[in-house]
Amino acid sequence: MKTILSVDDERIILDCMRDALQVKGYRVLTTPDPHEGLRMLIERGDIDLAILDIKMPGMTGFDLYRRFRRQRKVPVLFLTAYPKSFNLKSNDVLDMWQTEFADGTTDIMYKPFDLSVLYEKIAGLIGPAEEDGGTP
Repeated sequence: MKTILSVDDERIILDCMRDALQVKGYRVLTTPDPHEGLRMLIERGDIDLAILDIKMPGMTGFDLYRRFRRQRKVPVLFLTAYPKSFNLKSNDVLDMWQTEFADGTTDIMYKPFDLSVLYEKIAGLIGPAEEDGGTP
């Protein structure tokens, strides 16, 4: 079973994310605290995907991403209600877009979102919750 960590300062988003992904067979960890999310991403070896809100108090999703990716390469799905937050003209975001984002291990989704889009993006990043174990 694959494990997904969702970090978002909105509890309702975390609850919805947990419920929607557990139905698909994923193990889901949640935290509204980006510092706790950072700790989990660095210390836990069982996280297959991080879903990170971009605008959070104390630490943005981009900052969280930069800090843990130095130590672990976990695929990331950014989640934001603010499309402009991903289109900033900063060199950091441009560098991220041309390097990490270009390698297929990072994607973005805008709130509100359709669950079918969420499932497609996750499948594209880490595949289904369970490997079928069969032969091709």
